Amino acid sequence: MNRLAPMLLILISMTAPAQALDPERRDVIVVNARVWDGFAYKETFTPSTQSQISLMADHDNALSFVQTQEYYWPLSRQVYVDFESQRDEIEGTLRVEKDSQLIVEVPLEPYSIVYPDGVLNGNGSLLWGADALGAFAAYQAEEKDFAKSVVRAQRANTLYERRLLESGAARQKGAPAEIISPPPSVPEPNLRLVTAPLRGYRVSLAPGVYRAALFADDGMRLAGTERVFRVIDIKGSDTVVADIVPEERWTRPLASNNLAAKVYARPGSVFYVTLSEASRFDEAEYLGVVTPQADAVAGRSLWIRRKPSEAATLQADWNDASAVALELQTLKVEQTQGSGFGYHVRTAKPGEQSDLTAFMVPVPQSPAVHRGTVAVGTDFQRDIVIVQSRNIVVATVLALLPLCGYLVGAVIRRSRRRSPSLP
Repeated sequence: MNRLAPMLLILISMTAPAQALDPERRDVIVVNARVWDGFAYKETFTPSTQSQISLMADHDNALSFVQTQEYYWPLSRQVYVDFESQRDEIEGTLRVEKDSQLIVEVPLEPYSIVYPDGVLNGNGSLLWGADALGAFAAYQAEEKDFAKSVVRAQRANTLYERRLLESGAARQKGAPAEIISPPPSVPEPNLRLVTAPLRGYRVSLAPGVYRAALFADDGMRLAGTERVFRVIDIKGSDTVVADIVPEERWTRPLASNNLAAKVYARPGSVFYVTLSEASRFDEAEYLGVVTPQADAVAGRSLWIRRKPSEAATLQADWNDASAVALELQTLKVEQTQGSGFGYHVRTAKPGEQSDLTAFMVPVPQSPAVHRGTVAVGTDFQRDIVIVQSRNIVVATVLALLPLCGYLVGAVIRRSRRRSPSLP
């Protein structure tokens, strides 16, 4: 028994830290929402510790009040919820007031998000009630019909290939050539997306500060559902931003968001430019809507990339009056052989999977060229600064000048100390 005691103490000490990391959970009411971010709908949740919810003005948002388990994780300094263990929607009527005046009463109803051209292209909208249920049912029927048409086209293609083989074998035996009609092409998928219906409260308000809470059928306020809606008219601006991809570091592109940003390059080198459509916001305004717990800085710009730019040509102009129009290219990256572990970027061959789609910008080798620009009309422009190679001899001499000055001064001081003093 005495021998087991130390082992038990060791096991207890090993398990104690794991138990200490288990956060305390509490039953709370949080707000789970699909909020408009200027381009698409983002899912967010606002913890019970925050009574204020920020929303963009004049756009539909879907809010759900949920009874769940909430806990604080000290390593990330964030509050989390466990929707998998518990997610009980609270039903009632959402009453929204401003300056003690009732603005709107909203019931809990089903909603779906519709993206006409797919999520990546944005432009989403919310459908509510029967419209949402009907749109999703129609979308499911369309998807089933599309799947059936793909199967039919694949079967027809398989039959076509089989008949070609049989006809070829028959011709080798002397049979006349058979005319075989090609099968119908496989239908193109529809990018349109309708999400499965969920339930929520529809909130679309003008800019201002509102107070809201859920009320039961008997008119009683449901405790824990009181919230403040801060509805702001966010002035986001559409712009085009770039990623600068150095050839030797193609996996680590450098973001170039600001118009004042410059591109520094060596003579004779090559770099690559990818363009994206983006929205520019004030960081505090945008993050307050999509990431309620973020520590945002008011007045600092934030660029949100939306989708690749549709620009197909990039104009490069240099200070020696030379100019070239660069076409968008699909590129393949290959690692070079040997101990250098460098990369070689080339144009992708037909049918080959590309690693990068970008504009290839060759920098002139001439010492007379020291500056340039790349631009797409008036939508995008960046200045290029060509950094010439340093002269090693001159750089070495300049680096040794302070040392030479010190040595000369030391010799002069030493010679003065050795010379006899004058009367």
